[in-house]
Amino acid sequence: MIDTRYRENPPEVQLVIRPNQSWTWRANLYFLYVLFAVSLTIGITFTLGGYWVVLPFTFLELGTQLACLWYCVRRGYRQQVITVRPEKVQVEFGHFSNGPKKTLERVFDRFHTRFHVEPPAHPWRNKCVYVRSRDERLQIGGFLTSEELDSLIRQLREVVRYMDSRLVQ
Repeated sequence: MIDTRYRENPPEVQLVIRPNQSWTWRANLYFLYVLFAVSLTIGITFTLGGYWVVLPFTFLELGTQLACLWYCVRRGYRQQVITVRPEKVQVEFGHFSNGPKKTLERVFDRFHTRFHVEPPAHPWRNKCVYVRSRDERLQIGGFLTSEELDSLIRQLREVVRYMDSRLVQ
């Protein structure tokens, strides 16, 4: 998902890039509660039948399911914010769960910065979009689908045209 925000004074464009989230955290918790209920029912039934060794593996399974679900949901809250101003391009990476938390921030001189698209190395892979400045390059939108990457490329072209038109004025 790509959200583009334009500001006129001072001229600035902000692109917020997030992966699609199929379910909310609450829906994932309901799914986890159902799995917990079924697994615990089976584990307790076997334990009451004398097969006590099943119960520790039930708890191990539940812990693994919880960890995997937490990892998947956390990846869904990643975001990248690209802010383009007349003099600089700022790229921020982070998570947005209970508020934005920056983990990486890079600032590039706009005059030396280019958005570069590399074709996919294999037909099953997606193309890659990079922010390049001199000897440094930074991938953006790596978690987007092919259609969303095409939309990102179109929006980046519009942003560059918009900023170039603001520089002429």
